[in-house]
Amino acid sequence: MRSRRPGVPALAATLAAALTLAACVPLSPPPYATPTPAEPSTAPQQGDGFTRGERVALRVWAVACDSYRNGTAWMLDETHAVTNRHVVRATTVIELTDYQGREYHVTAAEYSRDDDLALLTIDGAFPEAATLATEEPAVGDPLTVSGFALGGPLASRTGPYRGLRENALDRDGAEIYFVEVLAREGNSGSPLTDAAGDVVGVVFSSDGEDFAGAVTLPRLEAFLEDDAPRTTVDTTC
Repeated sequence: MRSRRPGVPALAATLAAALTLAACVPLSPPPYATPTPAEPSTAPQQGDGFTRGERVALRVWAVACDSYRNGTAWMLDETHAVTNRHVVRATTVIELTDYQGREYHVTAAEYSRDDDLALLTIDGAFPEAATLATEEPAVGDPLTVSGFALGGPLASRTGPYRGLRENALDRDGAEIYFVEVLAREGNSGSPLTDAAGDVVGVVFSSDGEDFAGAVTLPRLEAFLEDDAPRTTVDTTC
């Protein structure tokens, strides 16, 4: 049975420093990130040397009224991708690029009013989709972040899950997964996958060195199951 614990107290002290993962970059990123073969992994792979988490990850390039942004998204099904609210809110154009350099235009975007999550609709159909995990990770489980740190290239990093923590960016919000893994600007929205390659959460914050924060599996499922708390991205300045 899946453990659902968004309301329990934090398992340890709050973060020593506030977790932040800015989405804005001073210059336009390159047209697309150069694919880079993944390191050996226990996750299922096809013959191209990329894990399932990497094959469904997409580089986000977005234009806001006063800045460029980059981040990461991942395909939920053939026409919808998940990323962070802070990556796409108040943007006028959103483009996605997969690990092979194929480009997809986003035709609609909605974001959660409760969690740092957004749902994108692409023009066209994507050949692969992620699988959501059937249960939450256990403390100590290796979890992998796959995305386009600093705008790319695509890369994955794996580290142990350390437990639930208070969200230092929203102390009234739900608790988050706390993972001992490096995440950088551009990793916002990256899928957090378990050893089987299934998505257990969505990366949205980091201390920039040793730890990352992710929206939990129950909060992700709640966002996907109920569109009432969503807001449509305003594409006008």
